[in-house]
Amino acid sequence: MTLRAFSNWLSATPLSQLLQDTHGAIAGVQMIHIVCLATLFALALNLSLRLAGRGLVIEPLAGMAARFIPGIWICLGVLLLTGSLLIIAEPHRTISNPAFYAKMVLLVIAIALTLGLAALARRQPDKTTRLRVAVAAVYMLTWIGIIIAGRFIAYLI
Repeated sequence: MTLRAFSNWLSATPLSQLLQDTHGAIAGVQMIHIVCLATLFALALNLSLRLAGRGLVIEPLAGMAARFIPGIWICLGVLLLTGSLLIIAEPHRTISNPAFYAKMVLLVIAIALTLGLAALARRQPDKTTRLRVAVAAVYMLTWIGIIIAGRFIAYLI
């Protein structure tokens, strides 16, 4: 099955039709997606700054990670749900779009980095090194890339 055939099939499903035909459904799902992404970005930024020895340095990295990492996972779950609904609602916009695939690759990298940062925070909680600063920078650049790629999904077809 080609991507176009899959996209045509998906857009004809009852859930896709419901989302397409319900006034404001796609916009509502997009709003939830964007607010959740902004929340996740804020959590990741605080964690990255702390990892780099900046930000909320009064709080130990392990404690901050224990509070923020679960929030990141919750946000990722909501993003998975809302992103899936957006794909189902508008498969032609996403499935054949290179920006979508770039976003998914960056998302896999961000998830791996989140797992690594959580483990790092438990092992060596308050040791700032150049490597940690570099990892924090890559982590944030990955999330920024996800945001930019997501924005480009609306424009590249």
